[in-house]
Amino acid sequence: MADCHKLFLEFNTLIALNSKRKQTLRMSRDAVRDRIRRYFQDKQNGFSPKFHGQGSFIMNTIIEPLDREFDIDDGIYFKVEAEPLQSVSTFHRWIWEAVDGHTKQMPIDKQTCVRLVYVGQYHLDLPIYYIIEGQTPYLAHKGKGWIKSDPREFIKWFNKKADNDGQLKRIVRYLKAWSDYRKGNLPSGLIFSILAANNIVFDERDDLALYKTLLNIKSSLESSFVCYRPTTPAYENLLEDYSKTNKDYFLGQLGSFIQSAERALDEKTSQKDACKAWQRHFGEDRFPFESEEFIDNSFKVDIRYKLTIDCRVSQEGFRPHLLRQMLSSKFPLLPNKNLEFYIADSNVPKPFQVKWKVRNVGNEAVRRKQIRGQIVNDSGNHRINESSNFHGTHFVECYIIKDDVCVARARIDVPIKLAS
Repeated sequence: MADCHKLFLEFNTLIALNSKRKQTLRMSRDAVRDRIRRYFQDKQNGFSPKFHGQGSFIMNTIIEPLDREFDIDDGIYFKVEAEPLQSVSTFHRWIWEAVDGHTKQMPIDKQTCVRLVYVGQYHLDLPIYYIIEGQTPYLAHKGKGWIKSDPREFIKWFNKKADNDGQLKRIVRYLKAWSDYRKGNLPSGLIFSILAANNIVFDERDDLALYKTLLNIKSSLESSFVCYRPTTPAYENLLEDYSKTNKDYFLGQLGSFIQSAERALDEKTSQKDACKAWQRHFGEDRFPFESEEFIDNSFKVDIRYKLTIDCRVSQEGFRPHLLRQMLSSKFPLLPNKNLEFYIADSNVPKPFQVKWKVRNVGNEAVRRKQIRGQIVNDSGNHRINESSNFHGTHFVECYIIKDDVCVARARIDVPIKLAS
């Protein structure tokens, strides 16, 4: 059975927002909060806004979509002693005025929020609530008036369902990435979060957990095509307005996804074919392709001899250094260096054949699609030339083959640091 767990973890790092991106978004959000606070301080109308993040950004299930534009939600709460005399439209107008001019594009006054658009980047949705101490908040809905709604409650519900390892959150990200790639009329992130939380099957491997969860979701929906909101407004069926066409499309896509997962997990499926099966639903440009080859799949391994490899690090205008000496002296290996790997010592009697493998590891390798890992023949001089193109943890292995048996192997790690 092909094991793609590590590839799913790499995929997760590729689609999830990194810490630097999250910090930038928090700073941007906080600037909007300050602007709204100043607006009400200047207005002096007795209202003082409080804020509470909500949605996938706070739940940490947000993904970087293919079109690079996504929504984050920041709830605006007004603590009051009774329902405000002002209309829902008045509160919407106040928030619209508060944020107007903050970005190049004018804010959009939607039914359930005011949207601030950062063109080509993301949307900041600002839903508005009033709350009486100890009671459920009411959302300012332009079409329905003040309606009970408590997204904070949903976050608590979801976090109680989540595991310490974060697998549920990763499964939600995978479902969102699938929906993002497939487009069509697939459910919202909220619906996927509920379906995943209610049907999760935890496993040590993400590929198996996703497959089993998909089976549970499909079985549940075929039994009763509903998805009830677990919190206020409780028992709202989020799939109620799905047409028969959309329902059939969703169930059909689920079935296709499950079939590909079964093919990927079949014991007769190779690692490469398993990757292709997953890529069909996540995209060739996003889901990592496992290209690593292993010497014991091609040769019998019987290590009988000594083999040591080293690396000569050079750059035009500088004196070369040996990598092992650099690492032992804690001297960092930076990008844009020339790397010459070579056999430094071996007692294997001739004749023999030499093979090499270069493997790149980490988020940057995934992003650049430069994981590599193929075993290649030596050019004839017992060395191979590479370069330190980008940061990450990499390694090089060397194999000596004699009489169709791998009789010696060696490895050297190549930790390339970020340039300061």
